[in-house]
Amino acid sequence: MSHGLRRTAAVLVTLGALVGVVGVVVLTLVGLPWLVALIIAVVAGAAVVGGLRLAAWRLLIRLTGATAPHGEAEETLANVLEGLCMNHGIPTPELRVIRSDSVNALAVARTPAHAAIVVTTGAVEQLERIALEGLMAHHLCRIRRGDAAFETLAGILLAWPLGAAGWLRRRVMSGVLPAGRSLQADFEAVSLTRYPPGLLSALMTLSSQTAEVPSATVAALHMWIDEPDWGVADSIRHPRLETRIAALNEL
Repeated sequence: MSHGLRRTAAVLVTLGALVGVVGVVVLTLVGLPWLVALIIAVVAGAAVVGGLRLAAWRLLIRLTGATAPHGEAEETLANVLEGLCMNHGIPTPELRVIRSDSVNALAVARTPAHAAIVVTTGAVEQLERIALEGLMAHHLCRIRRGDAAFETLAGILLAWPLGAAGWLRRRVMSGVLPAGRSLQADFEAVSLTRYPPGLLSALMTLSSQTAEVPSATVAALHMWIDEPDWGVADSIRHPRLETRIAALNEL
């Protein structure tokens, strides 16, 4: 099991335990026998964890406002994604599109087999096929590593509830998310495609424009390959695009 999937499992187990402990305390205070309270609390904790695990990634996709792809250009993107997955034996994630002129993308997941890649129409329209392949490979690696699943849970459990408290949200998310995760996914994507100029071209296009995505939800800001501006200049544990471009140029 990857580090990302282990972190996801740890979060779910911790959450289930907290729900169970609180449930036991509350139920015993209202007069239920402790054994009955324990059984009810365990069932409640398991239900909360199971429901969250099943629903979090779908909820996050809805929050982004992403829709199913359509049109010739977006079908080309779907073919690029399917080809990458088929060639490397990776489960093919769902593809969703956000109407935005900027070039950006993110990955949402429950497990490596239950995931989606969300791409802006600007990326579909502006990037050449080889750059789109690099962009897709980056997110496939985040899904395969388990980073996308962990980021999805963190987005729903932490970033979304703290959305109005910008400074606190960023401090919490910066402490929770592993540093350098995007750079690691860059390197793995290049290893997957065996063609550094593809992802390099995508990142250079990103660096030449704003990362603004009008429908971006605060629950997923940390998940974009280039974090959209939300009123604070510093991104959450992302190396700067210039740093990532320089690193790829050295390969």
